[in-house]
Amino acid sequence: MSEPARQREAQRQQQLLGALFETGGAQPHDASAGWQRGIAAYRANAAAHAADTLRAQYPTVLAMLGGETFDALAAAHWHACPPTHGDLARFGEEFAAWLRQRDDLAAWPWLADCARLEQALWQLQFAPPAALRDDDLQRLAACDPDTLRLRLAPATRLVEADWAVVALRELHAAPEPDLQAIAQALHAGPQAAWAWRQGFEIHCVALDAGGARWIHALRTAPTLGATLACSDEDFDVGGWLGDAVRAGWIDGIESVTRDAAPLESPLPLR
Repeated sequence: MSEPARQREAQRQQQLLGALFETGGAQPHDASAGWQRGIAAYRANAAAHAADTLRAQYPTVLAMLGGETFDALAAAHWHACPPTHGDLARFGEEFAAWLRQRDDLAAWPWLADCARLEQALWQLQFAPPAALRDDDLQRLAACDPDTLRLRLAPATRLVEADWAVVALRELHAAPEPDLQAIAQALHAGPQAAWAWRQGFEIHCVALDAGGARWIHALRTAPTLGATLACSDEDFDVGGWLGDAVRAGWIDGIESVTRDAAPLESPLPLR
């Protein structure tokens, strides 16, 4: 596509978005009753697709709220946070934060944390696989930990929540949720979730405090040696490394200088 054609297409898309969401975008000069009918139909269809997209991304929130309430929230979110691109699979990235800000949901404060976990699980589907190689493992066995840095795989997520999000997700996935167990989970306190993709499967488990601190250190400490210094005395580093290699949690192990700067994680911790 030529540059002028690309610019015309971009302008057309902006006009469409402006008309769909009544954001002041200019309509084409030849806008007609047919254009208006088309926009109305597009709005209805797009809103329905958006609700379907959010249902796919946030099944726990759907199970908690029920279909009618969830779809009403999906429609409100569609208008409050309209998509800025054509890929509806990416619509809903702001849903968890948007839920937290709604005063009418204050009685269900766990919804936003559950949505954050499900958002992370959805993102894992699109993350590249780990690139760990045999020479990475050889480097790990042969080199001083103070000269190494361990990179976590892109298809991993740590989600720290004020609620027992892993337990709530598992309970609401049951055909007949155990209401007593759900009530107990709501009183269980904060929970850290560790999630990853292995092959085509998404996995999610709860971490104890020591496990969460280890992941924090891996993502922020300048070297593996510094990470080890931050770990709990009873944390099983060897066991974690074995699990990490088998499950694909490690993207690579690179050599660094002893005065390396701390890492800045590309992924949100919360």
